[in-house]
Amino acid sequence: MGEVAEQAKPMFPDVDFGTGEVPDFHERMDRLRAEGRRVVPVLYYGETAWLILRHEDVRRAYRDGEAFPCGEAYLRHSSPAMGDKMLLCLDGEEHRVKRLLISREFLPQKVQEYVGRLIRPLADELIDVFGERRELDLVENFTRPLPMYLTTRLLGLPDGDGKQLVEWIEALFTYALNPERTLRAREEVSEFLLPFIHERRREPRDDLISLLATSKVEGQHLSDEDILCFARLLFPAGSDTTFLTMGSMMNAVLGDPALRQRLIDEPDLRPRAVEESLRMFGTIALQNRYTVSGCEMHGVRIPPHSWVLFGNAPGNYDPDVYPDPHRFDMDRNLKGMVTFGGGPHVCIGAHLARVTLTVGLSRLLDRLPGLRLAGPVQTPLGAIMRGVRHLPVAFDAILPASAEEAVA
Repeated sequence: MGEVAEQAKPMFPDVDFGTGEVPDFHERMDRLRAEGRRVVPVLYYGETAWLILRHEDVRRAYRDGEAFPCGEAYLRHSSPAMGDKMLLCLDGEEHRVKRLLISREFLPQKVQEYVGRLIRPLADELIDVFGERRELDLVENFTRPLPMYLTTRLLGLPDGDGKQLVEWIEALFTYALNPERTLRAREEVSEFLLPFIHERRREPRDDLISLLATSKVEGQHLSDEDILCFARLLFPAGSDTTFLTMGSMMNAVLGDPALRQRLIDEPDLRPRAVEESLRMFGTIALQNRYTVSGCEMHGVRIPPHSWVLFGNAPGNYDPDVYPDPHRFDMDRNLKGMVTFGGGPHVCIGAHLARVTLTVGLSRLLDRLPGLRLAGPVQTPLGAIMRGVRHLPVAFDAILPASAEEAVA
């Protein structure tokens, strides 16, 4: 028992990986790897969680639905706010059928249709709003509103409701601290969305709510609550993750004048810059799971009924897979990166995220001559959701959108 107790003492007791900013996150992970660690206990919202560090172990854990079922974690920390019909709360056959219905709108060929119809026009609208300003916070004025308003337009909701929806959705994530606020927000967002759901059932349009309200897979329709759960999930899963990665990407690109100029001169390299940014700056640095059964990994016993953290970011910086992992390298082989998770719950919006990041990067570089940081390079913060939340920039002019070619 003494050995087990010693093993369970959290590493880095000075930081809670659930709530801390952890600016030196990667330095801490490097230290653990240098010590030969693969699975370590850490603090997570005041409890002990088991952090899986190495790339091959993280990939294997994502495929182990018996030891680490996705639903067990989300039923504990998200279902009171988001609903227990949310995709991430489901496993097995129910998850397979409902994911199949939704996923068709996020396939690569469908996502490419969104570029000219939704994403590029929205990016240009946001840049046009800069007006006479030549200095601003790029996160506040571009990287955050781009995926937020893209989400509202995909759902077929009015743009004007975007900020209110985000306030509601953010409140849904405060259940542990303020359950009353969370449950009130859940009720308010449901009251707002239900009329749209009922209207789209009667008169479908070309939007996600219409698809969800009218489609059928293997004889099954989605209920109102199924659709509400998906909408509650789409804002944080699609909007928050993309804006944080985009802010971190622009921070890295503008913080390296040679890289910035290369991407201006060679636009074909931009998708590769996005891929490397997804490896280095993927928002979900640590993905939580909950094991009921417990298991053993590399001689470390993870007890039953324990929180587990899949190390997406540590895995993406594993030097055995990605040599010199702290270097931004657009030529590296990125096969197998775990930014979007893995297994049956792999991120359904991965293709949409890639396209949105590529369009955002391209419109900023093409339309804002002299785009540069207006302060020091920022340090991404956070451990569960990690990224750059403020990015002061300056630029010399705004080129008209009509002068630019469409982004492929």
